[in-house]
Amino acid sequence: MNVIPPLTITDAMVTSSSVVEVAPAAYAGGSTYALNDTVSVAGTAGLQAVYRSLQAGNIGHAPASSPTWWVSIGNTYQAYSGATTYALADRAQSNTTHLIYESLAGGNVGNALTDTTKWIEVGQTNTRAMFDLLRSTSSTAPTQITVVLTPGVRTNSVALLGLVGDSATITATSGGSPVYSYTEDLTTRASAGWYAYYFGGFKYRTAFAVFDIPPYSNIVITITVTAATGDVSIGACVLGMYEFIGDVQYDAVSDVLNFSSVTRDFAGSVNTMVQRRNVPRTVQNIYLDKALVNSVRYLRDALNATPAVWAGIEDHGDGYFESLLIVGFYKKFSINLSFPTKAVISLELEEI
Repeated sequence: MNVIPPLTITDAMVTSSSVVEVAPAAYAGGSTYALNDTVSVAGTAGLQAVYRSLQAGNIGHAPASSPTWWVSIGNTYQAYSGATTYALADRAQSNTTHLIYESLAGGNVGNALTDTTKWIEVGQTNTRAMFDLLRSTSSTAPTQITVVLTPGVRTNSVALLGLVGDSATITATSGGSPVYSYTEDLTTRASAGWYAYYFGGFKYRTAFAVFDIPPYSNIVITITVTAATGDVSIGACVLGMYEFIGDVQYDAVSDVLNFSSVTRDFAGSVNTMVQRRNVPRTVQNIYLDKALVNSVRYLRDALNATPAVWAGIEDHGDGYFESLLIVGFYKKFSINLSFPTKAVISLELEEI
């Protein structure tokens, strides 16, 4: 079991991101746009669709209906302005705090985003959603996401979860020189037989982690997720220095907390079914060398009510890898000291 206490990603660490955060100027039909100019087109409730010009001399071509002139590069929300009047349920974002807010009232003008009677925080901006540790919120963009991170501290591990795409690549440089490169094919044809292999649909890996990045203090890490068509997403991107807490035994259990609700009538027939998210949880026993018990105890204290990445298996090609990978916190972390050379950890984990 490898544990990655996550680095808190700050503005200084995000060197660049291809995910749009700040909406460019609105498209104007009478303007002439150069190659690679960007524009935004307003949608409903404050959503802004952002496009990039594919040609020079681009004039009079509406972005949403001119695919030879414009390409979509993602969505964002309008930046908050005290002079704008917001309707009920309109959204606006702060490009400083990287948070999105939803209006709680109609005719909402001049009320700061911090006014909780007028606004409610609904999450991170599209650019920063990958760093909030929640698999259920994602950074999303058409066909490719590329983000460059400069941690400023030693980092040897990256975990990516909630992935949507065909492939993911992690590269690293130190002092401008390449020191690491790894590409994961996210497509898989795991199947129960030949018929399913040849005629069944493709399935996709949604998570993997690497633990062998050289731990240089000046490391620069580039993460790229691509797809031939459609949107790509990163639900959680976690960096840090992993700690080994022992070997997971074969009796591990992958489970979920099901928050959906089902109501039945007097005869037992289903009346309503309301689908809500499943929250993954795992239960495992871990064998740990006696010499490492104190360091694991210190880690247990440090991670009290603190989320981290818990990878029960290091080999992300193993069929059980995703089942035993959680970004979350421990509910039980007891260390049995009954044996002379080994301790046995009873660990129960729950996704954040």
